[in-house]
Amino acid sequence: MNANRRTALGIGALVVLAAAIGAGVFVWSGSQAATWFVLVGVPLFVVLGIGLYVRGVITRSGTSEQQFVRTRARSTAEEFQALLRQRQELRTAYPDWDPGIGAQIESAVGDFETQGVTVDRETGAFDLGKGVKSADLQEFERLSNETERLEDEVESSFREFVAGDLSRRERVLDRLSEVDLAEPSESFSAPDSSASVAECRDVLDGSREATRETVGAAIETVREMRRGGQRADDGGAIEADLADAEAALDRGEFESAVESVLEARDRLRDEFSGSFNEELDAIRDLVDAVDRANVDPHVEANSIDEVDRIDAAVSDLDSALDLSEASRHRSDLRRVCLDMVRTMEQRLVGHAETLRAADLPPGYYTEPDAVDERFAAELEDVDDLERFTERWETAATDLRDAVETASTKAAVVEAYDDVSETIEVALAERGEVVGDDLPMRHAGQFLGLYYRRNEGLEFDPSVPVLRLGDVETHDLTVEVAYEHGSERPRTATVALDGGGYSETVTVETRVAGTAAFENVPAGTHELSADPGDDAFSAIERDVTVDGDASVSVEFLEQELREQLCADVEVDMTEVLPDMRSRLESSFAEEGYVSTEMDLPVQDTHAACLLAVWSDETGYGICRSDGDVVVYDHDQIKREVTNVLRYNIDPGDRVSFAELRQNFLSAPVPDSVIRDVVGGIDGEHSVTMTETGLETNEH
Repeated sequence: MNANRRTALGIGALVVLAAAIGAGVFVWSGSQAATWFVLVGVPLFVVLGIGLYVRGVITRSGTSEQQFVRTRARSTAEEFQALLRQRQELRTAYPDWDPGIGAQIESAVGDFETQGVTVDRETGAFDLGKGVKSADLQEFERLSNETERLEDEVESSFREFVAGDLSRRERVLDRLSEVDLAEPSESFSAPDSSASVAECRDVLDGSREATRETVGAAIETVREMRRGGQRADDGGAIEADLADAEAALDRGEFESAVESVLEARDRLRDEFSGSFNEELDAIRDLVDAVDRANVDPHVEANSIDEVDRIDAAVSDLDSALDLSEASRHRSDLRRVCLDMVRTMEQRLVGHAETLRAADLPPGYYTEPDAVDERFAAELEDVDDLERFTERWETAATDLRDAVETASTKAAVVEAYDDVSETIEVALAERGEVVGDDLPMRHAGQFLGLYYRRNEGLEFDPSVPVLRLGDVETHDLTVEVAYEHGSERPRTATVALDGGGYSETVTVETRVAGTAAFENVPAGTHELSADPGDDAFSAIERDVTVDGDASVSVEFLEQELREQLCADVEVDMTEVLPDMRSRLESSFAEEGYVSTEMDLPVQDTHAACLLAVWSDETGYGICRSDGDVVVYDHDQIKREVTNVLRYNIDPGDRVSFAELRQNFLSAPVPDSVIRDVVGGIDGEHSVTMTETGLETNEH
């Protein structure tokens, strides 16, 4: 018979026995005794039956009460083990995270040991000792609840840690984006309050990886800046900073890595600041030269647009770390300027070929020298942007003037056949044609060409008007003279222009010469004369030709200030107050100031600034080897006097170069030294040679 059946029979026997006893009590003792038996005896038999059942169950499963406690102890220890392992895993992965439950863990470990369970605090490994047999089952229930509570604390603490870490990541990237070493990015989304530890880890690891990539890219960006065309002198320190940043990045110390990156960037910026400012000034000077040249009508429109774009882009650069960007704009601007010159060269050649092919009357068009020049080829060999700017502006101006004249003449020649019919009809009907009768540009040019190609006409270019009749022509002689002569010949350019007549003559002379113009139509013409020397003023005026005549032009010498400020549009007297202290400091330190020094204005304005300051202070000013020098004339005089008095003996010679190198406080030219020597009292007998001084023996 199996155990279940025996248990059932045992319980059944108890029920039958209880019924029999109850019946016997009722028969022998009456109903009152039977009632008490039902109230007391029957429950006792029921409890006895349940006890038999439980004992049977325990006996069948082989489980004892001690084994039940041991099982509960194991499951609770396993829960605690999972908590410890999760905590240890998170602390290993994120050393800067601490849930702050160490004391509670220690307390729980002690409670487990009290119940006979030994737990390793680090790994969570446990051992159920012999004492667990007598452990309190309810204590394990409490420890299970405590473990669950600690798990909630771990999750909550880790979520807070992740949120704080994300906030720090954002601040790190913000610092890089502020200096354009990272693109502004969206904020990292913190996990919600119900996110699991695994979800939090995914968010945190993703943000750290993104930050690591961004900081790494910033390191390479700074390193690439250092490898540019302008090499930093402090390259070793910069590379050391970048190495520190990489090491910190490997350790996950993002804030430290960013600090090192920014330190390297600051070093690089300091190294490049001088070159950067020079580069910007050179670019702006070339842009200004393009504006002054006014070549817009003669070049491609997209070239002007490109110059404007570069000008705007350069204006946005404000950091020395943009040096490579500035260099790229410099290269683009240089290329565009060369394209402009090539375009004007091509157009000039095209117009010149048109005019060569035409049967032009004498005096209508003189082909300029610019046709045979190869300005673009020469400019390509000029690497220094300052010299490139000067040469480009000269070339562009020459080409502009040549193209303007040639394009006008060529347009007139190409359209002449159609317009000449209109002129011919008007002359036949009215006997004269004025410019307003021709509804087109350059009416005077058409009338002038018609006059030159047809006889029996009179032409007054000042109106302009063309009439039937004989037109007088005369010879005009222009006498050219300079206020002062020179050791070397100077080339003056004299041009006579008006209506249909245009002629240019060059005169090479030291002090005076003659320019002859033949067959000049009677009327008013514009006479212009360029001295070919910046020291003298150009001349423009009208001359009336009504017979053979001679006129004279005299080139008057300009004051040096007028020469230096001629092309400066800014009123330097308004700028001077802000610059005065800097100039005075440099003068006190060096004994002179020159345009060769680093002055606080654009290079194109520096000479004019010195001229204005020289006038204000009474200091001397001169040109010396291409530079402008402001010096103390009285000091130079004292220094030369001392040399003559104490440093050379009668019969000795001293060169101007030796005087400048050893005795003078300012690098003045030979001419200034000659003037100073000439102004010294006659106590010294000095003979001036071409290269220096020689004292005479008394």
